[in-house]
Amino acid sequence: LDEKLYDAYYNEFSNRILWFLHHYLWETPRAPEPGPAEDAAWDAYETVNERFAELIADEAPESATAMPQDYHLSLVPGVLRAHRPDLRIGTFWHIPFCQPDQYRVLPDVWGAALLRGMLCADAIGFQTQRWADNFTACCREVLGATVKGKHVSIDGRSARVGVYPVGVDVDLLRSQAGQPEVEEAAKRIDALVGDRTMLLRVDRTELSKNILRGFIAYERLLERRSDLHGRIVHLALLTPSRREIPEYQDYMRACRARAQQINERFSTPDWQPLILDESDDFPATLAAYRRYDILIVNPVFDGMNLVAREGPVLNERDGTLILSRNAGAAAELHPALLVNPFDADGTADAIERALGLSERERLERAQALRELAPGVPPGEWLGRQIKDVTRRRGT
Repeated sequence: LDEKLYDAYYNEFSNRILWFLHHYLWETPRAPEPGPAEDAAWDAYETVNERFAELIADEAPESATAMPQDYHLSLVPGVLRAHRPDLRIGTFWHIPFCQPDQYRVLPDVWGAALLRGMLCADAIGFQTQRWADNFTACCREVLGATVKGKHVSIDGRSARVGVYPVGVDVDLLRSQAGQPEVEEAAKRIDALVGDRTMLLRVDRTELSKNILRGFIAYERLLERRSDLHGRIVHLALLTPSRREIPEYQDYMRACRARAQQINERFSTPDWQPLILDESDDFPATLAAYRRYDILIVNPVFDGMNLVAREGPVLNERDGTLILSRNAGAAAELHPALLVNPFDADGTADAIERALGLSERERLERAQALRELAPGVPPGEWLGRQIKDVTRRRGT
């Protein structure tokens, strides 16, 4: 793909439109405002999806199974079905799927085309029942499709809608966490944190991850609990993401400014309350997973969120997980302290509650999380989808 086409397809349509739509990121009195630039982005999205479908059609053996993934390739099943009706087609949506009222913010032509494209698959997968139900509701309300149980029918054919929550590869994760560079990173973190309580965040620099409200919640905790000054450190390990998109640039400027404000307000000569690291240091992430006392995962919406799984798998200190109720992982990780991600005061309350848990309750919650957090290993997760695709062809 040439740079211009890729930018319009990926940055403009896939991310500034579809990602924003399904994570409820638009300030709807102001955005979106579809016009010529957005129409051009839609054209690019169509073109790239057609190219992917054509490549699959050219390469796939007779009666093979094709599994185009995620919101970037929503139109591929429809184009591929037209080119290669012999193929078994499955698609999986890794991110949330929004409710019909939100979905209808899209121009009608785009919204209908995306749903029809997905429905040309034999099987469509989502991380949770919540996202699957939103999808079937959109098919019913936007397209007038018939929904019966797990099946959505329209235009004389049907597709199966399933739920396949992805887990983590525990053996790989533990092997990675035992490498020498992770031990070195652990020493650096110990030097920064000392014997203080460590509140950890691990995220991409992504609007939906709700970093700013997390910082605000921490600031409000420090405002109300002066006894915590010098006794807690918030380590935020961030991976840069989508730097080309203006909204992301503005958001990270706001996050950095809030972090600086917190440190200017509360720092002492021997204590920095918030350490913000955007170096994408994977060994440090693994070391921090082992070391945290509280892990905060508070996305506004998230398809699953694997940080909420990885952290409890590796943690060695009976750490507590604070988890957004809008993360897909919340459907399974019941021992976490669930929060409304839009409520900074409520999130501060949850941090305070985590700090006050008895040793026994911390242990019980951590043990339960260690059992639940691995979920379905990635290989088995994919295998289940392929089995359902090959078992049932759309009609």
